[in-house]
Amino acid sequence: MRALCVFAILCSGCARCGERGPYRVHRAAAPISIDGALLESAWDRADRTGPFVRSLDGKAAAAATEARLLWDDETLYVAFQCEDANVATPFTRDDQALYTSNVVEIFLNPSGDLAHYVEIEVAPSNALFDASFTGRRAGMDLAWSSGARHAVQVDGTLNDPQDVDRGWTVELAIPFAKLPGAPRPRRGDQWRFNLYRLRQPPGEGQAYSPPMVGDFHAVEKFATLRFED
Repeated sequence: MRALCVFAILCSGCARCGERGPYRVHRAAAPISIDGALLESAWDRADRTGPFVRSLDGKAAAAATEARLLWDDETLYVAFQCEDANVATPFTRDDQALYTSNVVEIFLNPSGDLAHYVEIEVAPSNALFDASFTGRRAGMDLAWSSGARHAVQVDGTLNDPQDVDRGWTVELAIPFAKLPGAPRPRRGDQWRFNLYRLRQPPGEGQAYSPPMVGDFHAVEKFATLRFED
């Protein structure tokens, strides 16, 4: 796993107050294999988010997390790189309560109405949880499926506290056709979104755009992504 630079510059905006400038999602210039390795040259073109910050106060997190996004005509690609000295999770099956342990998450609100959004999570075991909502924590539909392809690579040993790990990497491919009410985007389109990581233990929430409250569903603090060439 490539080391993350904790001094990387955040996207324009103030992380402390939760305001972030639009994240630019570039088109993937070549096919991407969903294997968790991030070896394709296409990923080199993706903007890096810079290190996530603590979700409650916007301050520097104890372990570095960074993400990158790309797109093509059919798919939104998301990659997370997470530093972790002990990569662990009790969950091995999809749609378990992944959000109670170590997990990375993306929230997508394609319409920008800050109401209709989806939540997609991946654990270090590569288990996936997804759900859709019609309002902030309202109208949750657990039967909804993102249809996402996903893969994880652990730089270390999963669930072995006896060794020192370096971290874990997640790769997601989310079909636009599966997102409720979302047309396939065109260049210049903007969506609302947020990215999170939960470390449990020690009980640290991290965010791209910090909600500044103890709720990852704080839709009013979602950032903006803009689809570009």
